Amino acid sequence: MCLSNVYKNEKTKENLLASDVAAIETDDGTVTLTDLFGRKITVEGTLKRADLTGGVVILQVST
Repeated sequence: MCLSNVYKNEKTKENLLASDVAAIETDDGTVTLTDLFGRKITVEGTLKRADLTGGVVILQVST
């Protein structure tokens, strides 16, 4: 099972948005993250980078 940690703008501890993310959906400027337990988080932003073997996803999010 491949689960990822999702960060806003860069991979730092302070920028962690969600852990154990199992699914990512994008729709017209929003990104919805669904974790292993089915919890959903929706943020405004776009996909910047996805390292699936490393389990790291970076979203470009306005701050």
